[in-house]
Amino acid sequence: MQKKAPKPLSKILKDSAIRALWIVAIVFLVYWLQGCGNERLASVEERQVKSSGIAVNDDDDYSAVDEKINQYRVRAGDTLYSIAFRFGLDYRTLAKVNNIDSSYFIKIDQILDIDAARSYREVTTTQVAQIETRKSETTTTASTVIKPIVQKPNTKPKPGTNNKPRGRVTPATKPRVISKKPSKSPQVADSNNPVKFWIWPNMGKVAKTFIATGKKGIDITGNIGDPIRASAAGRVVYAGRGLRGYGNLIIIKHNSSFISAYAHNRRLLVKENEIIKAGQKIAEMGNSDTDLPKLHFEIRYKGKPIDPLQHLPKR
Repeated sequence: MQKKAPKPLSKILKDSAIRALWIVAIVFLVYWLQGCGNERLASVEERQVKSSGIAVNDDDDYSAVDEKINQYRVRAGDTLYSIAFRFGLDYRTLAKVNNIDSSYFIKIDQILDIDAARSYREVTTTQVAQIETRKSETTTTASTVIKPIVQKPNTKPKPGTNNKPRGRVTPATKPRVISKKPSKSPQVADSNNPVKFWIWPNMGKVAKTFIATGKKGIDITGNIGDPIRASAAGRVVYAGRGLRGYGNLIIIKHNSSFISAYAHNRRLLVKENEIIKAGQKIAEMGNSDTDLPKLHFEIRYKGKPIDPLQHLPKR
């Protein structure tokens, strides 16, 4: 069997050079992928969120909840405000029908009666006035009943007797008036003080407006990382992503009647129970649970969505 002739030195060097170039190219490719790894991992993570059972659709009614749900079991991360927000209820009504005190503390696995909160009707001012009128009429009628005449005993002293009273006389004392110091006024978020003014949470383009029977707020488009600001002063009552379709969400309570909501954020910059000033940066715009970077903004009055454009300054 005839042996193969050895390769020329030039051929060996050429093959080695080609092999070395391939190794360098592979190493460079691996290094480049590692350098871009953060962005790629972030987009992969976002895709995982979107495929986790959350329907991503810009035409969704974010406030829509299955009306067949009559009870709700509290989960980790829930607050009374976020649950009331989800079902379009006033948080005070939800607390009242479930015997929750003014601390609004709820526990995991606690069952809340949603149906009772939906059907609850407060006594109106007119009804209160009618009740008070009936009480007044009853009192007036009772006071007209003829009372028996009681003769007063004759207190005049008999002639020739000592008119000076016996024993020690206690001077009449005036009743003490106890002055009560006015209690400290509660924080704005927990009072009935009206919202003095509203500001735009972001100055981007309004892509979708409020629809009473559909879109429960407005959509403002922009770029990832754009600042999101509090539309009015208040207190953060929810900061998380526990509500379907809202992504990273912030809810701010402004007084006993008004709250505002900021959805789809990339990053939240405030925590629950934090006091917020109007115009304070609270988040960064993102695309959590949506297809493009935007802010979904809502204003609610006693749990019911209202048109934000009726309150925001004209521009």
